[in-house]
Amino acid sequence: MCLCMLLIAVLSCKKEETASEPAPTDTAVSDTVTTEVMSTDTMDTASTDATGTFATDTAATGTTATTEATTTSMPTRPRPLPEPRPSPPPGHSHRETQMRDYVKVPVFYGTTRKVASDDERNVYGHERGRLQYGVSWVSIPRAHEPGELEEPSVRTLTFREDPAKHVVLLEVRAIPKERWFADLNASIADTHLKQAFVFIHGYNTTFSDAARRTAQIKYDLGFAGPAILFSWPSHGKTSMYLGDEVNAEWSVPLLARFLVDLRRRTGATNIHLIAHSLGNRVLTRAVQLIALDDTIQPKPIFSQIMLAAPDMDADVFREELAPRMLKAARGVTLYGASDDVAIRVSKKVHDATRAGEGGADLPIIDGIDSIDVTGIDASFLKHSYIGGVSVLGDIAQMICEGKATAQRLGIAKRIPAGWMLAASNAKRTPRPCRAF
Repeated sequence: MCLCMLLIAVLSCKKEETASEPAPTDTAVSDTVTTEVMSTDTMDTASTDATGTFATDTAATGTTATTEATTTSMPTRPRPLPEPRPSPPPGHSHRETQMRDYVKVPVFYGTTRKVASDDERNVYGHERGRLQYGVSWVSIPRAHEPGELEEPSVRTLTFREDPAKHVVLLEVRAIPKERWFADLNASIADTHLKQAFVFIHGYNTTFSDAARRTAQIKYDLGFAGPAILFSWPSHGKTSMYLGDEVNAEWSVPLLARFLVDLRRRTGATNIHLIAHSLGNRVLTRAVQLIALDDTIQPKPIFSQIMLAAPDMDADVFREELAPRMLKAARGVTLYGASDDVAIRVSKKVHDATRAGEGGADLPIIDGIDSIDVTGIDASFLKHSYIGGVSVLGDIAQMICEGKATAQRLGIAKRIPAGWMLAASNAKRTPRPCRAF
């Protein structure tokens, strides 16, 4: 009981669980959403704007119909609908858009969340849904501080989201799967390096926060290729750690299919995978599932896989999952920290060493670059270093400059084994990937 109370009070980590409910497919319509335009083979559900309304693209005409989603048990709330806007043609490249006070950053997404008709801030909630596709747009203010995820707070006496000051989810547009891949390929072809990255978030994360973090990572890296978010149905509450574990495990086969499709249906030269906290369990289990499925041939190979603060059993990772990861990518990097409060609490709850620990418990595995990042995160829980400038600076050198671990700035050999990343106060090049 004390451990559970400790978990609810402090934990900001991610967890995984098993479920007997079968995973729905992306062609099955499991969301009971009332819309004005619906076709079971062209519609992938709804998206939202700042007013909480949803936009849905139709594949047949390429036009956009703005609709309001409600569940069958909830009456439609009176809300004015914006004027329909024309959709870009299929195969449209989504780029950053310069606004007066901020930059609009596009984030492609796939999600196993169900549409949330009663949440005006999050289009997708914590309930399980079919695999859906879309594009969201997030604001990065001109005065953005690299490594920060600006939002309203009492400390700054700001209580409402302002795109000119905060990282804000501005718009979400669900689009059919075929068009989604056409737009994604156009966005990949529009860049020199022909690469993309996929971010898998962790526990206690809403769809909105996951999209905001993905956009911040893309922007702070200066990553020219598309950023892709895979969002599984986390409850977005610290008290729902066990529920998040179950939903994470349930999403494994859907992520596996999502990754196989990405590798087969895009022209990307390099697809990088970045997972945080409990999202590492979703990713590593998905890679394992792909490896064990003999019907998937040839096996997809990804470029770099980055595991940040992995909230998973260290022994299971070392003995069962790491060998699969090494066969699925050209390089695998693990970041762990001994001062990560969320990982320490998870260790107590599970009574087992976590793969995201640092110090003497940093996992040392042949073929995997394990990097101790203890001391670089100044936040309360010291668990969100995946979005910080030190780790992003290391990632930029890895995926944009192609540098091996021993060649990267800020990295030092650790005794007896592994690597260390030092926090640096030196002035960093803003958006480092833009130079490549």
